[in-house]
Amino acid sequence: MLLAGCTRSVKVEGQPPVEEEVDILIEVEVIPEEEIIPDYDSIELEILNIQLVEEKAGSYNSYNPQVSFNEEYIAFEISHEMFNKIYIYRKIKPASTEDSGYTFEKIQEVHLEESFGGELIEDFFESFIQESFNYEFTWFPKGSSFIFTSNAGMGEYNLFIGSAESDDTSFIRIQHRLKPKSFGSYFMMTEDVKKDGQARVSPDGTRIVFTSGRTGNGDLYLLDLTTGNLKRLTHSEYTDFFPRWSPDGKDIAFTTGGKQAHDIHVIRNVGKDNEREEVLIKWFFDDVLPQYSPDGEKISFYTTYNEERDPFNTKRWGIMIIPSDGSAPEAGNALIEYFHASDVIKDNIQGTAWFPDSTHIVFAKNIDSDYNPIYIYDIETREERFVKTDTNINHDITVSSHGLMSFRAQVLGWDRVFIASTTFYEEYRKGLN
Repeated sequence: MLLAGCTRSVKVEGQPPVEEEVDILIEVEVIPEEEIIPDYDSIELEILNIQLVEEKAGSYNSYNPQVSFNEEYIAFEISHEMFNKIYIYRKIKPASTEDSGYTFEKIQEVHLEESFGGELIEDFFESFIQESFNYEFTWFPKGSSFIFTSNAGMGEYNLFIGSAESDDTSFIRIQHRLKPKSFGSYFMMTEDVKKDGQARVSPDGTRIVFTSGRTGNGDLYLLDLTTGNLKRLTHSEYTDFFPRWSPDGKDIAFTTGGKQAHDIHVIRNVGKDNEREEVLIKWFFDDVLPQYSPDGEKISFYTTYNEERDPFNTKRWGIMIIPSDGSAPEAGNALIEYFHASDVIKDNIQGTAWFPDSTHIVFAKNIDSDYNPIYIYDIETREERFVKTDTNINHDITVSSHGLMSFRAQVLGWDRVFIASTTFYEEYRKGLN
């Protein structure tokens, strides 16, 4: 059952009129639409119609593209020397299902700064900018709400939420239940003297896991969006970061470690009485950025394991894929059997890009002479297939819930965001009509 928040003004009969209207949150039952899942086994996965999102862009780099769950919006971060903004574009669908091309309209620039009066203000489009950093953007699992990290141009980094649509139910619900501080069109979800960041929203949209430096090392915290309760999840001496939810919302996989190497852990039954932390991977190679497959049965991560067994060769990253139930060995020769792809480009934010069939992944290959070409990899056959994109220096590859791919590549010396349809996504889109 989904609960949607809405407001209305109420005047009580028989009482003197009041100057202010009263907002009431009404909980209503919403019957979710049945998810359309194509038969991926009958579709040959191909990349279609690669497009540049920004036709006229300035002298900045774009990175970390994120497509919303319903594929209506694409957001990405842009980097100048003195500030970072987040651009949100609306993807305009073609008139015909036979046409896989799109047009894009920029609808919002997410950017917070401190005004001369000492209060935070929201800034859209052209304005004065002063060392404001807004990044680590991610969408809520449904609707158009999003969460990001910002220093608001003045101090410590905290979590803020916003929405591409003013009537988004998740956004309204949080506003009424938690009454967070409002800064323009955004709400401040954490307020601490140490950095909070790397937030991820649970699949049901009710909880946020994030990394915080408030305890000194960097630990994971859980914020309940229905009650406002904050819970510390990890208590180790190491830094815990890059948390990722399992698709069923029960577990959280994350990276932990120090300066020498990192390991992969998982928190089982998050928020329950039987919550516990387990070690998935612990050996002398560096392992980071775990990512669940869409079916929740597998966890992929980047590793510095290589055939030469050189733990210090940090420039050679590969991808390992293990069962999410913890049945793989933590280390040793038996773990090597789960190693899949070598010489891949490690994206510092994204993690492995899974297609919705949980069988294919896509990555950029670390081949300097070919400028990081893109490959599709079949985890069952262990075969990789080159994708002709006519783009160079490819990074930050993501795949949406229904198979729409996005990535960044260089154009005239600047990083730009591209979007590409796939046969998986086009089959899903046909099912909507």
